[in-house]
Amino acid sequence: MPTKGENKNCPICGGTFVCTHGVFCQCAGIELSQTAKEYLRTHYEDCICRKCLQKIACEM
Repeated sequence: MPTKGENKNCPICGGTFVCTHGVFCQCAGIELSQTAKEYLRTHYEDCICRKCLQKIACEM
């Protein structure tokens, strides 16, 4: 059964993705350092897409 979510636009790349608010979340499984988590908390108020989240995880 498909999980309903909310269509969102990534504030970094502008791409569209579906946010399911923690239920089979598109960002599940991406490990972030404390530095990356703090950066995200201070720079973004909403979800970002998996591609951009992976990029941040690799860079920090």
